Amino acid sequence: MSTSDGQAPESTQSPEQAAEQALRALQRFQELSVAGAQRPLTDDEVAEVNEFTARHPSLDRLLGVRYRVVEPQRIQIALTIREDHLQPWGITNGGVYSSLGETAGSMASFLAAGSGPIVMGTSNETHFLRPSSAGDVIVSTATPENLGRTSHLWRIEHRNEGSGKLCALTFLKTTVVVDKSFSDK
Repeated sequence: MSTSDGQAPESTQSPEQAAEQALRALQRFQELSVAGAQRPLTDDEVAEVNEFTARHPSLDRLLGVRYRVVEPQRIQIALTIREDHLQPWGITNGGVYSSLGETAGSMASFLAAGSGPIVMGTSNETHFLRPSSAGDVIVSTATPENLGRTSHLWRIEHRNEGSGKLCALTFLKTTVVVDKSFSDK
């Protein structure tokens, strides 16, 4: 919404109110993550995850990632390819697939670890199989290859929703970090 001069209206929230609202949103996201580690989220709950993603500054928001399925050992996200996702010659930049693999696999790993410990990617191996272009919808589905106590390996298939064809395949290895102090940053 904008004012008559084209400027965004000023917020009526105080900084303290905005901080409190952001904290409540983060707490709700954590509640949904815990639920997603135990059972499939409902469509309404997935919509809440998407609302959080749309408001929270992140690469997922920048790219336009939308969650479709959130459950204990499977995450499915979708992305409509836009012009700004393309290489100069009109095909999707491979980094988009790598990023989708990182998003789907990291969230799946976080849920598989119980939604408590921090999970970090340690390797992302993405194989590019066929091109996609602006307007295509890429659906990325993460499933586990191996779930260890301290590391996970995820297989993420990136399919063109229109053709059903596999465009890329990512293998994402993550580590489960129980110590949140990060004293060796």
